[in-house]
Amino acid sequence: MHITKKTKLYGAGLLLFLILLAAICLAKARGSKGGDILAGASPDTSALQLYYFDGETVTVRTLYDSSREKELIKRINASRLKETDETALAGLEPPFYGIWIGGADGHDVLAAWSEGIWLKNDGRVYRGEADFPSWWEELEKEDEDEMTVFNFPNAGRLAEYNVLFMKKEERDISQQAGKVAMAIESISGSEITVTISNDSGEEFVYGEYYSLQKKIDGSWYTMPVWEDNIGFADIACILPSGERVTKTYDCSIFGPLKPGEYKLVVENMGVEFAVTE
Repeated sequence: MHITKKTKLYGAGLLLFLILLAAICLAKARGSKGGDILAGASPDTSALQLYYFDGETVTVRTLYDSSREKELIKRINASRLKETDETALAGLEPPFYGIWIGGADGHDVLAAWSEGIWLKNDGRVYRGEADFPSWWEELEKEDEDEMTVFNFPNAGRLAEYNVLFMKKEERDISQQAGKVAMAIESISGSEITVTISNDSGEEFVYGEYYSLQKKIDGSWYTMPVWEDNIGFADIACILPSGERVTKTYDCSIFGPLKPGEYKLVVENMGVEFAVTE
């Protein structure tokens, strides 16, 4: 059989194409996507915090040295990542590690990690190994504090898959606090409108803060907020005796509510409602 030069060139080109294709597939299989889990971090203007959660206590260590922050960020960003489905968050067990640092755009950069699974505060989930035990030990002599589990990076998103990121309540809060009562007026999507009535004979003082509980296996658990930059105005509202007020609370700050029983809590009063399909 006679093989022409054109045929030889075609065969060589096809072989080169197959080699490149194999290299790309191998790179993807190895999760060779560039890491940069802390992309946008600003060590020149922000401290860096590492979190450790053993299932009971959240401990945080804070690094204030920008040069050390940069070196640590470089190593953390070197972790190879492969994007995966958020269901990978189900079944994760302590310890959990977390990172917080301010971003160059004014927004916080947060990430949580456990058992080879990363969770960013934008909701993206990755597979990728990380040497958190060593990084944690490096900050052993830095400022150390204990916080509630609600302060752990991405606690709101993690709580959707792990009850450890909720707070179990020991007492059942009712709709009344003395002769002050709260009742649901209406529910529209994630917004709940309630009426607070004061028949106590004295002024009732309440704030802007509210929380949400979910019933799990017969017990009530307080949920963390979904985002890490949500705050409540520190003001006092006064309701005179004999009067009532209508207030609307947005429960979307606690994330998408799955079917179940919930309780909106305002100043030691709670009203229950159900979420169905």
